[in-house]
Amino acid sequence: MNLYLDASKFINPKTSFAKSSASNFSDLQSAIQTSLPSLKSDPKRIYALLRSTIRYKEILDDVLTEAEFLKHEKISYSIAVVLVHDFLISKTGITAGKGPLKDAILRHKTRLKGEFTKVKIKRGIRDLAEFNSSSSDRAIRWIRVNKILSSSLPASLPFTASSEFPPPPGTISTDNYIPHLYAVANSHTRQLTSTQAYQRGELIVQDRASCFPAHILSPEPGETVVDACAAPGNKTSHLAAIMGNIGKVIAYELNPDRAKVLQRMVKRAGASIVRVENRDFTDGMPEEWQEVTKVLCDPSCSGSGIFRKEGFAVTASGDETEEQEKNGGDTSGDALAKRLLHLSIFQTKIVKHALTKFPKATRVVYSTCSIYSEENEDVVRKLLTDPEIVKLGWRAMTRDKVIPTWRRRGMTERFEGMRGQQSPEEIAEGCVRAEPIVDGGIGFFVAGLERAGTHCHKRVADGDDGSDEWNGFDDAVDSSLIEPARKKRNKRRKRNAKTA
Repeated sequence: MNLYLDASKFINPKTSFAKSSASNFSDLQSAIQTSLPSLKSDPKRIYALLRSTIRYKEILDDVLTEAEFLKHEKISYSIAVVLVHDFLISKTGITAGKGPLKDAILRHKTRLKGEFTKVKIKRGIRDLAEFNSSSSDRAIRWIRVNKILSSSLPASLPFTASSEFPPPPGTISTDNYIPHLYAVANSHTRQLTSTQAYQRGELIVQDRASCFPAHILSPEPGETVVDACAAPGNKTSHLAAIMGNIGKVIAYELNPDRAKVLQRMVKRAGASIVRVENRDFTDGMPEEWQEVTKVLCDPSCSGSGIFRKEGFAVTASGDETEEQEKNGGDTSGDALAKRLLHLSIFQTKIVKHALTKFPKATRVVYSTCSIYSEENEDVVRKLLTDPEIVKLGWRAMTRDKVIPTWRRRGMTERFEGMRGQQSPEEIAEGCVRAEPIVDGGIGFFVAGLERAGTHCHKRVADGDDGSDEWNGFDDAVDSSLIEPARKKRNKRRKRNAKTA
């Protein structure tokens, strides 16, 4: 029974979740983490129970009301709703031994089940999978028209147009934030992936939030762009599509197997301007980097913003989807804190490399599918307070360039106390967040960083290779990456001196 007692602590009975910590999944996880010393059950199980209860809260509230359960039993709403959730919805039922709380539920089992059936009939729900796809949890499949191969949605697509969001089953609706992106009910996935347009690569399944980074980076045709951590390739192909397949996209992926997936995905998308590099993005500084103007950094993260929807993990062609990209898994307590620290160090290293190693770069976009501030705002804070990065003129992008109509922005409090030309509010406005499920897809974070062309490295103007200005990485970054690059520059200097 400890699981239900612990879960009930995070529910506000007066508002029935609406304004409680449980209505925001990132806030909920933070609240659970803060309360760890007082919890007797596994935090992961508490979070899973609460998230599922939130998903079905409308139907659970109807059942409790119609059954008049709280009038007959002296049990708080907070305890009742999680117990009734497991009794009616969980496959395992109430996972607790005999006791007064469980007995109270069992005394009303016939009435609760009867009202549950009536509520489903009233709402037109034949099964819970259908409820998931058409009601408040917004289980949506997002599809992007691949402008490299197709100019618009094919007329043969088996859906009718809808202005509703989320779209009712059998319909398709246009997204208001990302061009050429559409939403369909997740229950209609097979209808989508069985079309010839999908099989030919004209349609790409990609979560809306996953489209944010390339859209914010906004590369122009003819530019040279780097995708630092590219597999499985949806963001990479999106970059190529935005560029009209004109220019160059250098896509890095260290893992050989994932690099093969990346190669397959960009080929299927017809992204001929993409060149896949099966090596570490931070290893070396090729001469062609001198021409790179924009960099997208989507490094490995905890994957805490990802939730699984039926049929969501693998497409009909067997390719991995963007939502499989970060296979981190949740942990709890000290283990979680340690893991987030290691990830944030790695993420900072990747983005700092992008900000300091491309002399002509004027825009860098950082993204994760995490809801934890340690991997999101805190990484941005470390970057914007790094002396080398500050010297190079990097700033947070202004809101008007970072999907201005999207309401959920970065957490201002994580930037409090920073010294510089930008206020905490302005930096937070240069970031966007997406909450899992409630925002119609996976949990996500994106931050845009930019600088004026006048702040580019001095060597662009006068030919200096900049080695005298090298300050190295900060303490959070593995300095072993510095030496190979330094040796390479010294060899080039000696060779040039001999020929001079």
